[in-house]
Amino acid sequence: MDSFSKFATWFVIASCAILPERPQAQVLQEEDDYNVIVVTSARQGGAQDARRFRKAAEDGMPRPEMLTIEGLMGEHDLTLPSTQKCEQMFCLVTEAMPASLPGRPADKLFVGLGFATNIDEALYKRPPLNLVAVVDKSGSMWGEPLELVRQSLRRIVSQMQDDDQLSIVLYGDESHVWMNPTKLKQNRRAILSKVNAIESAGSTNMEAGLKVGYDTAFDSQKGFPGSTRVMLFTDENANVGDTSAEGFMGMAIAASQRDVGLTTIGVGVIFDDSLATKLSSVRGGNLFFIEDQAAVEDVFSRQFELMGGELAHDLKLTIVPANGWAATGVFGVPDSLMTSGRDGAIAVTIPTVFLSNNGGGIYVTLGKSSERANLPVAAIDEDGWLMNVSLSYAEAQSGKAGTDQLTVAPPGAVASAPLRLSQNLVDQFLHMQSATTAYHIDNDPKRAFSILSDLENRLKNASLASLDSELKLVGNMRAEAAYYAGYSGELPENIRHRAISGRWKVVRATGFVDVFKGNIMTFETEEDDEGYVQTERVKPPRGVEESETEEFAVNEKQIFFKDSDIIFGWRLVGDRLYLKDRAVGSNARINLQRIED
Repeated sequence: MDSFSKFATWFVIASCAILPERPQAQVLQEEDDYNVIVVTSARQGGAQDARRFRKAAEDGMPRPEMLTIEGLMGEHDLTLPSTQKCEQMFCLVTEAMPASLPGRPADKLFVGLGFATNIDEALYKRPPLNLVAVVDKSGSMWGEPLELVRQSLRRIVSQMQDDDQLSIVLYGDESHVWMNPTKLKQNRRAILSKVNAIESAGSTNMEAGLKVGYDTAFDSQKGFPGSTRVMLFTDENANVGDTSAEGFMGMAIAASQRDVGLTTIGVGVIFDDSLATKLSSVRGGNLFFIEDQAAVEDVFSRQFELMGGELAHDLKLTIVPANGWAATGVFGVPDSLMTSGRDGAIAVTIPTVFLSNNGGGIYVTLGKSSERANLPVAAIDEDGWLMNVSLSYAEAQSGKAGTDQLTVAPPGAVASAPLRLSQNLVDQFLHMQSATTAYHIDNDPKRAFSILSDLENRLKNASLASLDSELKLVGNMRAEAAYYAGYSGELPENIRHRAISGRWKVVRATGFVDVFKGNIMTFETEEDDEGYVQTERVKPPRGVEESETEEFAVNEKQIFFKDSDIIFGWRLVGDRLYLKDRAVGSNARINLQRIED
């Protein structure tokens, strides 16, 4: 297979600010100046994955605003087959099939718009990278979140090349440069020592942290013979300084105009994913989530070399349906990047195109135009066409303009596997949105269960191996809806630890000086599997408070009392809850009995 046929594109969803013209490093250089990487495809920026949504589904029903169609599709290779050789950076590739989207009867046809390229994966070499890591070290990052950041930075150091340069900025109450710009060559051990020494403290003044990060980027950019990028690590719980999205967006947009891109890494439990999504929508911006060590390995081993690989700017697609047809939906870009024109034309403007390991595209559904509202669907003859599509863009490195144009042919006998997969993902996205809205907004778990059951059956019947992860996701959501709809007698396994919620009476306690028989312990859990436990004591000894509250976190095996710094193993048998201190050599334990309200 020629290299051009291995490529497809995903687009960067970003701000439409225009970058100033100035000389940039060439994409192709001599091998001793630049480092070879393997390129498989290109894709949009913005949300790069659905990990945030999937992680939430393991512990309960995710909220509807946590999912984007771009993130869901970004985890799959959706490269449309191409039979024509591409002689430029991007060439249009299209394919059509029947829409078959339940709940959207107006959609008659489903059209995929993908992209081939002339970039040779054997010749592509990335320029040196000047990376500024901006790390949230606030109190909310204590423990596992900050350790995930340290693991990420260690992985980045192992993958950066000798000519690359790394700086580290820390922010909490105050922001400062933790490590000045340092070349990787002969300095890796010293850099790792600085990474390992990062500790958590303070509140979250992201505005100040980004300002120091961008100032460091601008200063270190001068004379550097490659690209400059800021990488923001945060749990997105901004609580000091200017916490408005507009304030952060203003800095990111201004930096993009100076050729400094932004990669946002959402760490652990993301408290404000709407802010993270807005930050990643700036031109040159992208967003990834890391919730555990496996995610660190996946994101930084597979994606790091491609995160800053900007291929094209100001890409514009113009879609004009044939007479009698109208575009009834566009999937793969947010509404803010689309405009409507005369004769039913739709224009989609994508500010930046990135490299990626997965190919994808934009998807359009077609239905009857308004003048045929009371008429049959317009006939399509074999030599007819469904839609005119035109493409224009500017190559990121050279500024060279490129264009392409084609017409979309009627559906063939059998749709390709990538197009069928894309159609199923759009169906999944639409119905997961409906189900999570029914569950959280309408307080109707029965309707959520019905929607998810129907979706699960359709995904199974699609017989696509690449949908296995999606079936697991939908299955987790369906199990929760079933329990709260009253169709299941016990909590789903993935959220069974929530059964500790409620009031418990201590029937035995050994190894503790402040827990006694007869105490009442009340556990209140929240959706993120953290909560509060209140201990009420009857006639406590002198110096022991009558009532005490502390935070805890719980999973299917352990409860962590944060203030006491004790990890209990737990076991639930009927109305009894058994807690045992997990510390080596400890025999401390608490036995409790549920108190019914």
